[in-house]
Amino acid sequence: MTKTRKLLDEINTAAADAKITLMGYPQLFGNTEACSTVVSAAQRAILNDMAHYFENEQIALALDMKASNVEYRSPATGFNGKRICDATEGINGLVAGPNGDGDFHHDDDRTQLCWWFTGDTCLSRESYHPNKLGTTAYAQAFMTTPPVQTLLFPRREKQ
Repeated sequence: MTKTRKLLDEINTAAADAKITLMGYPQLFGNTEACSTVVSAAQRAILNDMAHYFENEQIALALDMKASNVEYRSPATGFNGKRICDATEGINGLVAGPNGDGDFHHDDDRTQLCWWFTGDTCLSRESYHPNKLGTTAYAQAFMTTPPVQTLLFPRREKQ
């Protein structure tokens, strides 16, 4: 969060009267048990837990920077029913693409995100990012969700 704090400080310094809204990622996967994806149920739970953790960290940062006009709006409710494995997905699952802009390619230095057995198929950076429906969900959450005033998920004790 150090780099995020630095960036938010820079924005506040450049535009002291601007209201700064921080939004993170929602949990990626729906809670559907029957989910056809390359990510196992246990891995999906870990990734969803990570989304909750990062959202809490961003909320804590925004609350700490409230005097600098920083607020946090959660995209979570905008993605209800629109996560990977939900009936209508607003977040892409694994996307393969041979040579799209931003995709990995066989001739990239040090890439290991291509499959030799499929010819020229590599992982697309669109994987696990919002699609058109998802970007609309973000916009709706930004416009309709009030700023978060407290952490959304209980913090875990450090072990």
